[in-house]
Amino acid sequence: MSWQIAIDGPAGAGKSTIAKMLASKLGFDYLDTGAMYRAVTLKALQLKINLENEEEYKFLDSTQIDFVENKIFLDGKDVSKEIRSIDVTNNVSLVSKFQYVRDTLVAWQRKLASNKNIIMDGRDIGTVVLPNANLKIFLSATVEERARRRYQEMLSKGNENISLENTIKEISKRDKQDSNRDISPLLKAEDAIEIDTSNLSVDEVVDKIISIVMERGYKMENVKTENEKIVETNVVEEAAAEETTAEEIAEDVEVSEEVDEVSDADFDEDQNEADEEDEEKEIKPLRPMQLVEGTITEIYQAKKQVIDKEGKVVRKAKDQRLLLRLENGQEGLLFRKDVANVKEDEDLADLFMEGDKLQVIVKRVYPDGGRVLLSTILVEKRNRIKKFEEVIANHGYFTAKVIKAIKAGLILQYEDFTCLLPHTQIRVEPEEYDSLVGQEIIVAPIRVDYNRIRLIVSHTVATAIKNKENKEKFISTVKVGQEFEGVVKNIESYGAFVEISEGVEGLLHISEISHDRIVKVEKVLNVGDKVKVKVIKVEGDHIGLSRKALLPNHWKDFMDTHNIGDVISGEVIEINRAGVVLSLNEHVQGFLPKSEFTWERDTFIEDYIKLGDQVEAKIIELDLNKKRIILSRKQLTENPWETLNLKSGDKVTASVIKVLNDGVKVSVEGAAGFLPKGNFGKANESDFVEGSEFEAKVRMFDPRRTKLILTLRENAPLDKRTINKYLKQQEKVTSTFGDFLESFKE
Repeated sequence: MSWQIAIDGPAGAGKSTIAKMLASKLGFDYLDTGAMYRAVTLKALQLKINLENEEEYKFLDSTQIDFVENKIFLDGKDVSKEIRSIDVTNNVSLVSKFQYVRDTLVAWQRKLASNKNIIMDGRDIGTVVLPNANLKIFLSATVEERARRRYQEMLSKGNENISLENTIKEISKRDKQDSNRDISPLLKAEDAIEIDTSNLSVDEVVDKIISIVMERGYKMENVKTENEKIVETNVVEEAAAEETTAEEIAEDVEVSEEVDEVSDADFDEDQNEADEEDEEKEIKPLRPMQLVEGTITEIYQAKKQVIDKEGKVVRKAKDQRLLLRLENGQEGLLFRKDVANVKEDEDLADLFMEGDKLQVIVKRVYPDGGRVLLSTILVEKRNRIKKFEEVIANHGYFTAKVIKAIKAGLILQYEDFTCLLPHTQIRVEPEEYDSLVGQEIIVAPIRVDYNRIRLIVSHTVATAIKNKENKEKFISTVKVGQEFEGVVKNIESYGAFVEISEGVEGLLHISEISHDRIVKVEKVLNVGDKVKVKVIKVEGDHIGLSRKALLPNHWKDFMDTHNIGDVISGEVIEINRAGVVLSLNEHVQGFLPKSEFTWERDTFIEDYIKLGDQVEAKIIELDLNKKRIILSRKQLTENPWETLNLKSGDKVTASVIKVLNDGVKVSVEGAAGFLPKGNFGKANESDFVEGSEFEAKVRMFDPRRTKLILTLRENAPLDKRTINKYLKQQEKVTSTFGDFLESFKE
């Protein structure tokens, strides 16, 4: 069962300092909740999300944060230094204000606390995060004392532009804000023990908390206090370690293939009678795997087995051995087979003398406490295991075989060393542990456990290191222009992350998904989709990908084969107030603006064309980036209004463009004109057929305003009502032309 200690209190009460020292002495994990918020902020900045939008923090659903060896890992990567950057510092308060972020991190913190002996500090640990903690401490101090500490801290960092008076004001303001904030305010839990640190040193506070912990029944064999100085490293990762028996320890570290059985008679025979003074001494008990120093007091030669005539064993065979008096006053036996670096033909009496001092490890302590077996082979093994400190420093990893499952995780074998893989360091559910027995998996050593001469390892860290190595190796071979078939691993608002090799992902930006505009990535791609992509950028460990680069670009193909000035034909698929949309092929459209349809100023396009018609036009603009093709119909001919020279009364030949309700739309040498119905004369509406020609007389010609009115009547006034109605139909009537009609009389 894990043990939880929650430490709360206002700013400057010494929470972090005390929590870290307490964790070190107790052998607990210290969980820096502030570092977790910094890690979230770091990832948010890396993903370039809108920090003000709470919805965009959904990336936390696929994020992993863990603490290993007082280092924080984000998605398997050590980010202990990165989270202290200026950018993170400037934005962490913004990120931590969101309820979704706080709820998610609180859930993580509770999960981590359920698997480890842990200490957390903050302002809502005992009330919100760990309401059922084994021990809740509320640290307090006077405002003046907390301000003084803060003031001294700032001075030590070289900040001299502060005053104690202003620091007191800041601390008071901070207390008010923390106590009255809407989300997780600063409160003292009802069952918390309050400790005023105003007049206490850090060591005094820590010792006081340790005393409380011991009173609550926690077994702390490795706590360092003034009365107990134990040099061995505490095994923190295994919550059930206190229940491990000596036999299990011996099996874990593989001290030997069989355990020596030493009887009371063996000791009585090998040892001289103890001095009365020694008997009166209080002997401190020894623990299995404890490193101690001893002095050789006697060297015993091997004895052969003696059998009487009846075949009964009178005396058992005994191996050569040394008797040592240990530093606690107790005596122990060191058998030849447990002595390191002894050749088969060498005699212990030639290698050792009485009075020699040896470093030995307690191999076994018998239940009665009086019999102790020793080993220097384990000492030699303990020295050899130090080499893994360098492996840890260099972020190395190796493959180890899974031997068995235990409460704390898995036991593995690497060379002749045992490895403990805590369940927090492998992404496998405990019920699946048995399926791993006999298999080999990669692990990274994260700590050398000298107490048990074994390694604490992590599959999570090893995977992250291997993935990083593979990624770096793979990226070094990636070139712009290479193509891959990848798998969509994650989708964000700005694009998708595509895995193009194991553990190697590139960003497929939303703008590179398709040649068409994409509003939501989810409408085109889903997690798990296979997608062909092309590398368009490699910067450091960042790979930019493009899907559209491998898709047919119909717009580019069209523009590559056409130039401005080319005359093309397209089908009318839309007519609107702005102009005409023409389909140039199955995938490409062009736009014919109203102003480019004819040379007249106020064109009514539907007088000329309808949906489905084929229209010939000239390309006047090509823009691939905007996928825009602008066309002109009028530029296929010269401007007739610049070449025509007509006056009222001139006779002209007109061609019928369209018969309207109020007259006939005509063309005179390319210029559009109008024959009002009231000026038909003796002609009937049925006499006018689209494409037919007739002779007429000019009633009005205004080239500047592109207006031409015809009549078939002699000496007849213009039909103003019909003309005005026609002009209204044409969408615009100029006041100048209206004035002209008003003043025109014949």
